[in-house]
Amino acid sequence: MKPKLKIAGAGNVVVPAFLTLRQRGYTVRRERRADGAQTWVAQNGTVELVSDDPVTLLSLAAIAETRGEQWRASDAEIQTFLDEYGAA
Repeated sequence: MKPKLKIAGAGNVVVPAFLTLRQRGYTVRRERRADGAQTWVAQNGTVELVSDDPVTLLSLAAIAETRGEQWRASDAEIQTFLDEYGAA
């Protein structure tokens, strides 16, 4: 039996996350702030995502693509999450 694919959140997923965003049709750029920090921005025709790194951008893209304009969790969804997993 072939082993399951396993990917861990580590430094080696940054480039694959960037490439996946581009494959999904996003334009991705890095902006350097005056304080030396950086911000990553991914845009397509209808969505702009902003984060500190490409991995988080990809997560935001998944949220936008799955939940759309209704991306925010409802009070009921938040409560269900807290009931199951406790305080985040």
